[in-house]
Amino acid sequence: MSIRSACRRSLILFMLLIVPAPLLAAPFLSIASPSADGVFVLRGEQMAGVAGLDITIGYDRNTLSTPHIAMGSLVKDMLNSSNPSNPIRLAIVGSKGIATASGVIATITFERVGESAGAITSLTASLIDEKGNKLPIAPAAIDNPQTPTHAEPSAEAPPADGAKDKDEPLVIDATSHPSRPAPVVLGGSVTLPHEEVAPAEPKRAPQEAERQEVAELQPHRREPAPVEPRDPEPKAAPQAVTQPVHLPSVLDRFREFKGERTLANLTSLFKAAGERPLLQIPAIAIADGSSTVTLVIAMETGDRPPVFAFKAVRYVSVSRSDEGEWEVEVRPEAGVVDASITMLYHGLSQEFPLIVAPAVRLPAAPEAAFRNFLAAGADLNGDGRVDYLDDYIFTANFLAQSQEPAQQKE
Repeated sequence: MSIRSACRRSLILFMLLIVPAPLLAAPFLSIASPSADGVFVLRGEQMAGVAGLDITIGYDRNTLSTPHIAMGSLVKDMLNSSNPSNPIRLAIVGSKGIATASGVIATITFERVGESAGAITSLTASLIDEKGNKLPIAPAAIDNPQTPTHAEPSAEAPPADGAKDKDEPLVIDATSHPSRPAPVVLGGSVTLPHEEVAPAEPKRAPQEAERQEVAELQPHRREPAPVEPRDPEPKAAPQAVTQPVHLPSVLDRFREFKGERTLANLTSLFKAAGERPLLQIPAIAIADGSSTVTLVIAMETGDRPPVFAFKAVRYVSVSRSDEGEWEVEVRPEAGVVDASITMLYHGLSQEFPLIVAPAVRLPAAPEAAFRNFLAAGADLNGDGRVDYLDDYIFTANFLAQSQEPAQQKE
């Protein structure tokens, strides 16, 4: 066994002994630009079981601009939302944990500013599992590409003996030195620069050097600076955060309903059971592709703004009221019955199912039409069968149109 191989094995064994076991198995994020062309690839390792990701990516605006984000194969089956500002914010959530251990989370394509290859300045993340529990995560790694330097060829040929002109300065490019690694950025804050050789100090006479050494060995007395008494700073009280709860959708109630199909029984399925931390305006949204619905969320979300992900709806706006409630306006896609908004906050995840249904215009006597529907049935969503979905769509339109005169009067 060579000495080099023995040293390498000893080093690996030493690292395994000093690195805690939980850190070795913790999820790990990295970002790099393999081609140094403004395209950065965000990868995840040890990601099995992760069900929610809240990722923040900062970049150097002097070298990069206009990010375009494409989600990767690792999170292809999960809901996602992105905010392409600086820093970039990615919110990804799924109903179950990631099955694959590693893969591409997202590819970010920037427009480069100037000739620089660009630089990512920070990468942080918060992860949760299927139950909403916060997961530990190892420090992220940032591998920024090196900007290539182009040397201009000299117009004059070198002397035949290979010697340089005595007046020409000797220039060494540290970035191209074969035995010196490129700078590495870890966690967006630490840079390992190239080594610099300090200039040699001029030699001193022996007696002067001896006096200097004696002076350096003498302790320097320093009078302590006066310390002014200060009142201890009050500790900030921990901010309250509302814990997520399971909110069954009205559509699930219709799916699980086993009672008699009557007007009273079906309309009662739309009544909320217990306290709910949200208010939908209007209470029943018609999914015609143009109407919007606003969700008012009364929850404590911590010191950072939450991130929202959307299913079967288009984002319109988000704001916060004077009372601290989040107001999210969305536009349901045409013809949908299953739509929701998921909020990621403080390492937690809360899903809000929306009450949406395709438009069905009822006759002037809606109660008589309801009785006829219960007797004969109708395929309202065009799936070739009459089932709970048609009951849900008809009942939703019956309640929505029954509330229209009251809303117009208001």
